[in-house]
Parts: sequence; C-alpha cells; structure tokens
Amino acid sequence: MAMGLGTKRPVTDINVTPLIDVVLVLLIIFMVMTPLAEKQMFTRVPEYEPPNQVIPPDQVPPDQTVLTLKADGRVLLNRQDKSIDEAMLYLHDAYNGRPSKVLFFNAEDPVKYDLAVKVLDLAHQAGVNTIGMMTDAPSGPGAAPGPEAAPAAPAQ
Repeated sequence: MAMGLGTKRPVTDINVTPLIDVVLVLLIIFMVMTPLAEKQMFTRVPEYEPPNQVIPPDQVPPDQTVLTLKADGRVLLNRQDKSIDEAMLYLHDAYNGRPSKVLFFNAEDPVKYDLAVKVLDLAHQAGVNTIGMMTDAPSGPGAAPGPEAAPAAPAQ
C-alpha cells in the first residue's frame, strides 16, 4: 500500500488509470477490426413448394433436360439411350443460345464417383451452367409415404 504525502495513513483508493488505458486500447482494436470482420455471402433461397408434390411425366416442360448416368457407362438423355460423347454433342447443340441452361442429373447407385464427376464436367463444357441433382425418394421407417406406398383401398 502506498502512503499519502505528509500523512501516516495508507491510500486505499484504486488506481484506475491503467484500467482506462487498457479499455481504450481494446476499444480502438475493436473499432478497427469490426469492418474487416464483416463478410458478405450471396445465397439463393429456393421458393416454397408444397411437400410431396409429384409432377406427372406428361406435365414436365419440353425444354427440361434430364441426364441419367447408367452403371455401364452409357447415359439416358431424356430417356433416350446414348453414349457419353453423343449426349455431350446433343447438349452443346441444345444449349447453344438458350437463356436457361439447366440440366437435371441422376446417376444409378453402382456408378463410380469419378465417372459421375467426369460426366458433370463434360456437361459443363458443353454449355450447362446450372445442374440440378436428382435423388431417390427417402425410404425407411421415418420416410413419408409416397403415392406408390399408399395402401390399397378395401374391396367392397
């Protein structure tokens, strides 16, 4: 404890000068670092669609392209069996000058990952700029029943 000048009593006050210095330094650091910490991330939020809405195949838009990769290395392009090279030539011609360059991609389960990535890369080189990945409907005990899993009506 420090002693006051000219007195025999100790000084019991807290010296807050170092505390104020530390707080001011922290304030300056936060003022400088806050604008640098702001990040901007652009996201596209999908529009709301009612759940379990199934579009019949006859109502699919005619300009929609679905590419299905089969296990044997061939592809189905809108349900037409083609080789990968034939499909990429078709995609290049079909997407040339088209404003919407969306491709829906599906692969059978036994397809190797590197083949799927190769086909996606070739599709991108053919002019596709947006790829929608198609998946199978979930199955199992927690899955919502689809129209194919609906129970049969009782016979009367």
